Amino acid sequence: MLEGFYKLTTLDYLYAALAAFIITQLILAVSRFMKISKENSKGFVSYREADRILVIKKCIAMFPVETIYFRGKVFTKGMKVRITTLQKRIIEGELIGKNEMDILCIVAGQHIIAHEIGKIEDITEMSSGLTENNL
Repeated sequence: MLEGFYKLTTLDYLYAALAAFIITQLILAVSRFMKISKENSKGFVSYREADRILVIKKCIAMFPVETIYFRGKVFTKGMKVRITTLQKRIIEGELIGKNEMDILCIVAGQHIIAHEIGKIEDITEMSSGLTENNL
């Protein structure tokens, strides 16, 4: 069984050691690349989330009125609502506020929507559970 190893020369051992070293370095380089790409993707997601929070804060500043009166119903900032537009489009989300020009701001899933009150057919309050974005 060991006769095959006895026939190997010193040069064969050097080639084997060099091949093992190169293969090890390639494996380490690939693992470092995977680790760096995973960290970058996590940073990108948190950057997008931070950017979204910044936009929501700007919307809160642009839509300062917290109490909305619509056809005898009272809605306040933070309520989960379902809005039906005149075009029969349904928007479900959290109410941010209203501005002086009668425009509502709603956070619906991944979207931030501003819509004129005059073009809204109905607003209903939803339970505080999760909302679906039916855009």
